[in-house]
Amino acid sequence: MKKIVYILSVAVVLLNSCKKVDFADNTPTGEGLVDFTLITPVSSSVIKLNAATPNAVVPFSWNAARPGLITSPTYKIVAALKTGGNLNTPFIEFDVPGGATSLGLTHKQIDDALKAKAIADGATTDMIWTVRATNGSVTILSTSVFNITITRMKDGASPFVLLGPVPTITPMEINPVSTTDIIKFNWTRSKPATGGPAVTYRVLFAERKLDANGKELPIDWNTQTLFSIASDNSGADSLLSATTKQISDSLANHGFADLSLQANLKWTVVATSGTWKQQADYMNNLFLLRQIKFYIVGNITGWDINNPWEIITDKKSDRFGKVFYAYVKLNAGDEFKFFKVKGDWGSGYGNNGASGAGFSTGYNVGGNFVIGTSGLYRLTLDVENNIAYVQQKQVGIVGGMQGWNPTAPTYGGYVNRNKFIIVTNSSAGEEFKLHDGSAGAAWTFGIGNDRWWGDAGGGNLNYDGGDPNLRAAAAPRSRVIWDGTNGQQVKFEQSPAVEMRVVGNGMQGVPDWNPGASPQMTYSGNGVWTITLTLVAGKEIKFLAGNDWGAFDYEDNSGGSTATGTARGIRWDGSDNFKTPTTTGSYTITLNEHTQTVTIN
Repeated sequence: MKKIVYILSVAVVLLNSCKKVDFADNTPTGEGLVDFTLITPVSSSVIKLNAATPNAVVPFSWNAARPGLITSPTYKIVAALKTGGNLNTPFIEFDVPGGATSLGLTHKQIDDALKAKAIADGATTDMIWTVRATNGSVTILSTSVFNITITRMKDGASPFVLLGPVPTITPMEINPVSTTDIIKFNWTRSKPATGGPAVTYRVLFAERKLDANGKELPIDWNTQTLFSIASDNSGADSLLSATTKQISDSLANHGFADLSLQANLKWTVVATSGTWKQQADYMNNLFLLRQIKFYIVGNITGWDINNPWEIITDKKSDRFGKVFYAYVKLNAGDEFKFFKVKGDWGSGYGNNGASGAGFSTGYNVGGNFVIGTSGLYRLTLDVENNIAYVQQKQVGIVGGMQGWNPTAPTYGGYVNRNKFIIVTNSSAGEEFKLHDGSAGAAWTFGIGNDRWWGDAGGGNLNYDGGDPNLRAAAAPRSRVIWDGTNGQQVKFEQSPAVEMRVVGNGMQGVPDWNPGASPQMTYSGNGVWTITLTLVAGKEIKFLAGNDWGAFDYEDNSGGSTATGTARGIRWDGSDNFKTPTTTGSYTITLNEHTQTVTIN
């Protein structure tokens, strides 16, 4: 029995001597620690220490190391040089109070630690960092190791915020050639570090872009800045007073040459003190419409100075901001003036007497212009030379289909102010220009002479009489619309005028609303189409220039008239259909695209 007791005693001693007190595994046992991960600053963070804000905080955080049975760990932040460093012998380190899993280190704390290691002012150091955990029995380093780049203090500038213009999605209308209209950008001041160089400012502008889902894309101001402008007083003021011409010219020089397009921008400010650059805490939207406007007010507008007719801005480079014009149908005895400012009777340009082919005028000078003969007129104002022209003119077509004769354009119909429609014979692809006719020497592109337009792309017409020519949509006819209703950009539309169909549910023996099975009208020339058919009372029709939906079409502009023998107005904006007469019967329909009417007899 003594032998057995001896053997058991030895076994107990051996078991006790094999117990490990520093065992660490994924499952806590005894006083072990389990690995943990870092959170912030994320790997590859770049931290620039700002001498003007020494108390600014850099937050460090990590997940907790799971403790053993009793003792929770404490932590220390350790960092080593990225090249040649060793986290077991840190380059710099910071104790973490208690068992916290985060620590905010001030810029000064980090800077002092680097300074103590002889890192020069303003120098950049690439390092790696992690966290050491210990519970007294076991010490581990997180296997999660992050890169970090830190630049020591040298110069600095305190944070600041933008004040105005405040961000908005409503565009600001500006005069792109004005040297007196001002946009003011202002912000709070940034302070330099104690004893540091004075702060200067630049305002930065970038394009605001959206992704396919309409979400605003971030801006890298280092690579995506379109242009920048120093603030007032050679960059010393927290204010930039920029003329609208300066802003517009800068936009034009950086991809925004088309003044008819809205410029959607973001702007911010960078404060510089020595080598330090501090960007404002925010960036603001700035949406700009570069427009120069002139107006007509007269009995044709009800003499309402607050609701004038905007006229077209001539954007030819040597006329921009100086010449304005409009095409208007006027009656004998009509009176009007040109006005620069909506709502301001004192901004008028009136008739101050005949001057050559035009009339002398000037700011707040002259009486009303009076029309002697009814007709279509081109009204032109040249504010540079203080001359106005009142000439009987309209827009037509000059091209291969009429022998390129500018003294006899192919005219169509006047739709309304600054809008014409022309149905012309053509071959597919035949070249032409839109032209308002040569009253004197042919092809004279003068302010009081001819005007003509070529294709500027995207449905726009050029404004300098240049090429390329427009090309006809189809044979044997094309429909062309000259549209100057947007005073900032003259446009055109074009479609085949090969056929015209009556479509609807109001024709006897014709399937309802079936373009391909609907009857075709006969073209009689000069924009006129006719057809005779049986209409069913109390139904609806419309006119379609093709055998399927999507073709150019006409709707009612008479307010739902059912009258016969009386011309009804037409339009092409997707409005209501035409009403058939109140009595079923055989009717002849005449559609006149040039007079923009339809008559049912």
